[in-house]
Amino acid sequence: MRLRPRTIRTQLVALLLVPLLSLAGLWTYSTFTSVRGAFALLGIAETYRYYGAPADDLGRALQVERRLAVTYVASGGATGGSELKQAERTTDRLLTIVREHARAQARGTELNLAQRQRLTELLTAANDLAPLREDAGRRDIAWSMALHRYSAVIDPIFRLLGSLATLRSGEAARQGGLVVDLARARELLSREDAMLTAAQVGPPMTPVQYREFVGTIDGRKLLHAIVDPELTKAAKESLDEFAGGSVAWTLDSMESTARAAEIGDVGLGISRDRWRQNADRALTELGDINLAAAREVGEQAHDDGMGVLVRTGAVSCAGLFFVVLSLVVSLLIGRNIARRLTLLRNQALELSGKRLPEVLRRLRAGEELDAAAVARAAPDLSLGTDEIGQVGRAFNNAQRAAVQAAVDQERLRRGVSAVFTTLARRSQVLLHRQLTLLDAMERRSADPADLDDLFRVDHIAVRMRRHAEGLLILSGNAPGRAWRRPVRLAEVARAAVGEVEHYQRVSVRRMPRVALAGPAVADVLHLLAELVDNATAFSPPDSKVEVRGEVVAGGYVLEVEDRGLGMSAQRLAEANNELGEAGAGTELPETDRLGLFTVGRLAARQGVRVTLRRGRFDGTVAVVFIPQSVLVDASGEDVETGGQVLRPRALPEPPAPGRAGAEPRALMPRRGPTRPREEGRTGAGLPKRQRQATLVAQLRDDGVHQSPGEPHGGDERERSPEEARSTIRAFARGLARGRDAVAPQGTAENGEDGG
Repeated sequence: MRLRPRTIRTQLVALLLVPLLSLAGLWTYSTFTSVRGAFALLGIAETYRYYGAPADDLGRALQVERRLAVTYVASGGATGGSELKQAERTTDRLLTIVREHARAQARGTELNLAQRQRLTELLTAANDLAPLREDAGRRDIAWSMALHRYSAVIDPIFRLLGSLATLRSGEAARQGGLVVDLARARELLSREDAMLTAAQVGPPMTPVQYREFVGTIDGRKLLHAIVDPELTKAAKESLDEFAGGSVAWTLDSMESTARAAEIGDVGLGISRDRWRQNADRALTELGDINLAAAREVGEQAHDDGMGVLVRTGAVSCAGLFFVVLSLVVSLLIGRNIARRLTLLRNQALELSGKRLPEVLRRLRAGEELDAAAVARAAPDLSLGTDEIGQVGRAFNNAQRAAVQAAVDQERLRRGVSAVFTTLARRSQVLLHRQLTLLDAMERRSADPADLDDLFRVDHIAVRMRRHAEGLLILSGNAPGRAWRRPVRLAEVARAAVGEVEHYQRVSVRRMPRVALAGPAVADVLHLLAELVDNATAFSPPDSKVEVRGEVVAGGYVLEVEDRGLGMSAQRLAEANNELGEAGAGTELPETDRLGLFTVGRLAARQGVRVTLRRGRFDGTVAVVFIPQSVLVDASGEDVETGGQVLRPRALPEPPAPGRAGAEPRALMPRRGPTRPREEGRTGAGLPKRQRQATLVAQLRDDGVHQSPGEPHGGDERERSPEEARSTIRAFARGLARGRDAVAPQGTAENGEDGG
C-alpha cells in the first residue's frame, strides 16, 4: 500500500523533512564519528594503564622465567633451580592481576571485540604454563623446545598491546605501532640472551639453533633501524643514546664474537658474568625507553583527543545551529505556502459551497441580481506576486466569471421555462376546445361506429393533455387540473389507466374505500398515469399490467406491476436515485427519462414516495406510498383533508339503469345544466357525467375490472366480450377526461363540461 499525504500541508512537511532529515543524519553521523574518535584517543592512556601495563610486566616476567628455564634445562638442572621457582611465583602473581582485570573491567576501559579476542588469546596461552613448567622441571624437553613454548606464551602479549594502541588514523596511531615494535625488539634481545646463556652452560648449538640465534640478532637490529627514524623526538633521542652508549657497544662486540666463532663454540669465548651484566642492563634500558615512549604516546593521544573533542564540539554546535535554522526557515516558508494555499482552498470551497448556491437560490426565488455587484461583494485574493499569487488572481477572475455564468444560466432557464409554460398553456387551450367540440359531436352522433371513432379521438386528446401538463411540470409549474373534493383512490387509479394508450391491458384490482384529498388528486393521477404508461410501454403487448392497492401503516400503497424483462439491480438503483433527486433537482434529465423526472417532481409535491423493485415475474413493480396527510376516509359524507372523518355513513348507491340519480361524489360536477334522463342500461340521453356514473355503476355491479378469484358485486350475469370491451372504453374515456377538474388557466369553461 502506498502512503500518500492527504493535505498540502502534509506534503510540504514531507517535502521539507526529507532533506532536513538527511542533513540531520549526516550531522549526527559526523558528530558521532568525531566524538567516538576523540574518546578513543582519550581512553588510550587509561586502557593501556589498566590492561597494557600489567600485560607488559607479565611479558617481562615471562622473559626472565624463560631464560632461567632454558638455562635449567640446558645445564641438566645444575644451574638456576631456585631462581626459576622465584621467577615462576612472580609470573603467577602478575598473571593473576591480568586475569582480574580481564574479569572486572573498570569504567572507561571497555574493550572492543578485537581487543577482547586478543586478551582471551593471552589468557588461553597462559594456561600452557603449568604443563610447560612440569616438562622443564623434569628436563623432558630440549632447551630449544622450552624456548619456543615460552615464546608462544609471550607472543599474545604483543598482539594485545598492538590492539590497545589501534586507532583508525592519526599520529597517535602511528606512534602506538612504533612502541609495540620497540617492545618486540626487546623481546628479540631477551630470546638472544636465553639462547646464548643456554649455549654457555649446556651442549653446543646445533646448526638450526645457530641460524635461529643469528636471525634473532639481525631481526632486533632491523627493528631498531626501522623504528628509530619514526619515533618522537624524545624517544628517538633515548634510543640513539642507548645505541651510542657503552652497553650497546659492548653488546655488539659480544654478538660479533659469538657470530665469528664456530657453531660448536658459540658463547664459549664470552664471559658469562660479563654477558649477564651487560644483557640485563640492555634489557632494562630498552624497557625504560619502551615505557617512556608508551607514556608519551598516551599523553599525545590524550591531547589529540581533547583537541578533537573541542573542535568536534564547536563544529557540532555550529552544525546543529544551522540544522535548526534550516528547519525553522523551512517550516516558516512551508507555513506561508500552506497558509496561502489554505486561503485559496477556503475561498474556492466558499464559492462552490456557499456563494454560488446562494446566488442560484436568490435567482430561482425570482430576485434580480447584478452579476458585477455580486462579484464585487466577494473579497479578492491577494496572495503575492509568485505563482500562488497568480493562481489567486486567476481565481478572482474565475469567481466573477462563475457568478456571471450563474446569472446568465438562470436567465436562460427562466426563458426556457417561460417558453415551456407558454407552449403548454396554448396546447391546453387548444385541447380544451377540442375536447369541448368532441363532447358536442358525441352528443349529436347516434351511429355506434362514429361514436367509437370519436371515443378514440377523445382518448388521444386526453393523452395529449397529459403531455401538455408534463411540460408545465418540467417548467416548474403545477398541472392545469385541480379537484376540490376528495376522490376515491380506486377511481383515481382507473382515471389514470384511462390516460394511457394501451389501457385495455391494464387490470385494476379491488381497493379499500380510501379517498384522496382534492388538492392531491391531479398530481397523483398524473403520477400513476406516467407509471402505468411506462409499464405498458416496456412489457410485451400480450401481457397484463396490474394495479393494486392496500392500506399500510402510515398511509396507502399502490403497486403497478408489469411482466416485462425488468431492470438490473444497478439500473434499479439508478432509477430510484433519479426519483429521489427529481424533487430537489433543477436540471432537466435525459430525454429518454422524462417520465421518471415527472413522477419524482409530482411525488415531491405531495410527499409521496415512489420506489422501483423487481416483480414476482421478472418484471418491474412501481411502489407508490401515499402518506396519511393526503388521505381521507371514503365512508363519510362530510370529509375534510388530513384524515379527519366526520359523521361516517354509507356512500350513496349509483343510479339504477333507466333512471337518473346521484352520482359518486368524486365525479360530481361543479356547475352546468342537467339534461333530461333517458331510460336504458347504457344511460343514452342522459347528461354526460350521469352516463359516466352509470357506466361506473355497471362496472361495479358486473365486476368487469375484478381480477380472477375476487368476488363479483351486484349482478352475477356474464357479459359478452364485445360488450365488456365497449364498456371499458367508455369508462376509461369518461374517467380519464377528469370532467370534475378545474379548467386550465387561460381557458373558458363551456357548458356542462367546463373543466
